Amino acid sequence: MNIKRVLIVGLRESSSGKTSLAQALLLYLREKGFKACGFKPKAGNNIWYDYDVIHEALSKGRLYGKDAKLLKTASGTDLPEEVISPIHRLWTLPPLEKAVFSEVPYFIADRITVCDGGCSDHIVINDALPSELREEELVQKLCQRSVKTHHVSTLDELDSVVNHYYDYATQKAYEKIAEEHEIVVYESYANNALPWMGIRKLDLVLATEPGRVYAYNSHKYLSAVELSRNLRKEITANEVCELLKPLKILKISPCTSDKLVEKLKEKISELLT
Repeated sequence: MNIKRVLIVGLRESSSGKTSLAQALLLYLREKGFKACGFKPKAGNNIWYDYDVIHEALSKGRLYGKDAKLLKTASGTDLPEEVISPIHRLWTLPPLEKAVFSEVPYFIADRITVCDGGCSDHIVINDALPSELREEELVQKLCQRSVKTHHVSTLDELDSVVNHYYDYATQKAYEKIAEEHEIVVYESYANNALPWMGIRKLDLVLATEPGRVYAYNSHKYLSAVELSRNLRKEITANEVCELLKPLKILKISPCTSDKLVEKLKEKISELLT
């Protein structure tokens, strides 16, 4: 099996099955004797929808999501969730009545993990949020563990931090994962075509939606992404896949959530051969 880098993208804004497919692929590869690790460059969750895992992480002064936990477990790696997903955003819901319009998105904090020698966290705090939405008690523990805390209140200030740290942090996390594992399984976010523009080489692209998984030629996929990006900065996986003919299509019948990963694992070889 000559696969070193796999990209998994979703064809739905949410609940497309990316993480379940990534888990199945990682477990399959490990059973075949390969050292494989999941990598989700950017992730995020909402404090109102994922409070259990958010509270678990923040109570320890950390910030990670359910997907990073599942990828870590399926990878069987000692690397922490912060390396598996070096960029994580904690979202909140906007108030029903917005007293003041803010150009800054409604997030509470970003965690940026930079692995340069050791790994250290930079925390970005959104000072533009109304005070009642800031969850200051939980976020305070996060800041205590960080090497640096950045306070932003305008879009320009946020963009400055993003431009300075995001790509570098992602590159360093990738290097650390690739150093310890022979296969890296990228997972994108939402239905974004590419989770990180630093991806230059892939061996296989898998696109998933409820009931189907499509395998695409990686060179053609990356070429289509580059062509589409000449027209717009951020594009969806759907827009790219519409330009390509899949190499294979795997159909998955409905099943209970606790059986889905195992069912995918049993069929994953059909996409790899």
